[in-house]
Amino acid sequence: MRNGIFKKFASVLMAAGIMTGSALTAFADGDVTLDCSDAIESEGWTQSVKFGYNREDPNGAKNFDATRMTPDSVIKVTYDIVEDHFDETQATGYPVELIFQSWSYPDSPLAGSDGSLWAKVAPATVDAASNTEEFAYADIVAAYGSDNFEKVDAVLFGSTNDAKILVTGVTITNCKDEGDHWVDPSIAQAAEEAEKKEKANTKKNIIGIVVGIAAGVIVAVGVVWFIISSKSREAFDVTTGEFVDKKDAK
Repeated sequence: MRNGIFKKFASVLMAAGIMTGSALTAFADGDVTLDCSDAIESEGWTQSVKFGYNREDPNGAKNFDATRMTPDSVIKVTYDIVEDHFDETQATGYPVELIFQSWSYPDSPLAGSDGSLWAKVAPATVDAASNTEEFAYADIVAAYGSDNFEKVDAVLFGSTNDAKILVTGVTITNCKDEGDHWVDPSIAQAAEEAEKKEKANTKKNIIGIVVGIAAGVIVAVGVVWFIISSKSREAFDVTTGEFVDKKDAK
């Protein structure tokens, strides 16, 4: 009896554990892998690849909404060394730098009077053996001057003086499924008006189709009625083998 109770209790605990694990999985943050197929070779503080915010496709593989990041996020970048330019007098110790860019008057004391911000971030770790660098969330916040990324317009990866490089992969860990990026009110209003216009045109087209179908049905009914009416006024003449007007039928 006691063993049976323990077994039932254990089953309940296992079920609870499974449900808890499922809940944690459902709400867990995920990693985002970006498409680096447009990356180019860069050197001397130029950029290899850029991921801008795209209102129409914010979660696309060639775009990135920085508001999806969490304090646990780490940006990992892999790269190829095309040419080694290492010079001890100018070396930074890392071939790739991260840049958070805004031109939308971001919420940061580091923004310029023209509303722009070019925040350069050094990697927290560099693995030269695997050509991998990692950028920490805290370092990004420090360089950007704020943890409010709603006006980050682009995330870029560029070369330092250490080498000519080609970015081959970018992964941002522990990201939210959806961000809450700022959208210019004028753009949002224009998009809303365009959507309303499209809906109005769609409604007009549907009404036109319905009216056309109704008109077609009315015409068809009229034709059938005309045929039936015509036949009702005729009689079959057995002598001629033809339908004749009943008035002329004998």
